Amino acid sequence: MNDEEKGALKVNEYLNNYFGHDFLTLKAVEDQDTITNGKKIRFEIVRSGSKAHHLSEGECSLIAFCYFMAKLEDIETKGKKPIIWIDDPISSLDGNHIFFIYSLINSEIVASQEFEQLFISTHNLDFLKYLKRLPGALNKNQSRYFITIREGEKSRIKMMPKYLKDYVTEFNYLFHQIYICANADTDDDDQHIVYYNFANNTRKFLEAFLFYKYPNAIEHDDKLNRFFGNDRQASSMTDRINNEYSHLEGIFERSMIPIDVPEMKKVAAFVLDKIKEKDNEQYDALLKSIGVEITP
Repeated sequence: MNDEEKGALKVNEYLNNYFGHDFLTLKAVEDQDTITNGKKIRFEIVRSGSKAHHLSEGECSLIAFCYFMAKLEDIETKGKKPIIWIDDPISSLDGNHIFFIYSLINSEIVASQEFEQLFISTHNLDFLKYLKRLPGALNKNQSRYFITIREGEKSRIKMMPKYLKDYVTEFNYLFHQIYICANADTDDDDQHIVYYNFANNTRKFLEAFLFYKYPNAIEHDDKLNRFFGNDRQASSMTDRINNEYSHLEGIFERSMIPIDVPEMKKVAAFVLDKIKEKDNEQYDALLKSIGVEITP
């Protein structure tokens, strides 16, 4: 593809098919080169038939990214398996456009496998969540995750921490912490941090889980009792852990004594057992999301 007009049409195809921007197009304009007396091509951005002015940052990002995608099809690049680096392509874009950028990368780059290596950088956690859906993204033999750390005037690259790399959402991470607590060895001092964080992790997990399970707005609705049903011991113990161990205001004396590890493990087991009882399919999916093998 060495025809600029075809290149512009390719850009417009991406804009229209993936982003729905049929009012914003790229047009190849032919000029006369006064030096060589030959043909010179420039591109013009057109909005609803007229030359576009005052583009937003998001519009600039979209056009630039579609132009880059079209360049991968030109005669200098196509068939040569280049190293592709895409630097934060979702800058100034809203949620819908972020998903479309991911879709374009997936269908036009990853699916074709016409590259030697693919690097994608971003500061957006929503976009990172989508990138983890790419084929091979979670395969340790195919993909790596890094993070840039700023230290004063210098930066360094290090391996991405597990809580960012291994979990699609915070919800999965919180479930994993409850699972670890339920199965932790009480004699292992290295796992003691799990108990100290258990109250906050469980409270946040149950707030999210119960909100989606019981989304109806009822005044003074006790979702915890609805979740545990007739098991009053489980609901009262969980409520106590969530409130007393995640706050010290008003009960400062509790900070003077060690936490009750057996009680933490029991509450963790209560929560896991009830999720499994109410929706075994969801429970299995949560286990798979944290890398736990399900035994028949």
